[in-house]
Amino acid sequence: MPTSDKTTDWKVESLAYPLNASAQRELTGLLRTEWTRTDYDWLEAMSGDYSEKLVIVSFLARRAGEPLATATVHFSRHHPEVAVIGGVLTHREHRDRGLAGQVIESVLAAAKSAGCSICLLGTARSPHNVYRRHGFDWQNGKVMRCALGATDFESRYFAAGQKAVVRAANWGDLPGVTLFAAQPLTTACLDYSHGLFSGRYVPAERCLSNFPVLWYDTAAAGGMFEVLAGPEDGRIFGFGTLTRSSSAARRQTATVDFATHDHYEAQLPALLARLLDGCPTRKIQRVEAMVPVGDEAKLACLRSAGFAPLALLPGILQLNSGPADVHLLRLTL
Repeated sequence: MPTSDKTTDWKVESLAYPLNASAQRELTGLLRTEWTRTDYDWLEAMSGDYSEKLVIVSFLARRAGEPLATATVHFSRHHPEVAVIGGVLTHREHRDRGLAGQVIESVLAAAKSAGCSICLLGTARSPHNVYRRHGFDWQNGKVMRCALGATDFESRYFAAGQKAVVRAANWGDLPGVTLFAAQPLTTACLDYSHGLFSGRYVPAERCLSNFPVLWYDTAAAGGMFEVLAGPEDGRIFGFGTLTRSSSAARRQTATVDFATHDHYEAQLPALLARLLDGCPTRKIQRVEAMVPVGDEAKLACLRSAGFAPLALLPGILQLNSGPADVHLLRLTL
């Protein structure tokens, strides 16, 4: 139901995806005052392409019927635990009037009502950061975190000993992948090709966009995006990708990478095996991997699977501690 501020006559309206044509035009028109695109395809999302697994709700703050500010929340449809905020925007002619705070509070209330215990978002660091006034604090790099329930949520979410299976990723995994990628994991490299590294070694540059980048890139290349999923739908303990080369001369070559939470390191071989099993149907004959020196569990897993070293690339990766060497390995199938 819309809520009204009697002093300003603002109203906040919720728009649950899929959206009708009128709502799509209105929301897209507001978003385009700032961006030409966001982290994922607007048309696909607003038309409901992701709605079977992922709940997406945009909130619009209006004055005299005109949409002036918006924010969008995402959480798993079947077992919501983690919420992710994106698309926070106030029309440039109506800023500094509290509109952003209204839509942020609406998003947080919706996430908590759905059963989420934590909310994440990505933003640039700023001394006047509006999110800090609404319960958010810095998690890592550009990722912010707001507790909606117990403060020890991550320790329970990633607790050791839970049943875990490897399966194909779906859009309901977006919040879980976002939370996983924000953890200070021992494994330095989560996905070398897509620039994803543990916050223990590199400040996070992305938040909500991590999942779309992996999804769109692997799909466009005819590759694979697999997750290590826990007992609750959307609870993610790790993921792996197989990305075919975009070069016509290297179409039979793909790059593989994979990572798990520290408590689920024993599942690394299962992730790798699932990705390698998909190579024959994709006519992939060579698989390469880039592994920073120090990621010993991943390196051992690759060697056990038959990957052979091609080269040691000195100092090509910049971590918090300084330049790091990277192993290049290859498996011929």
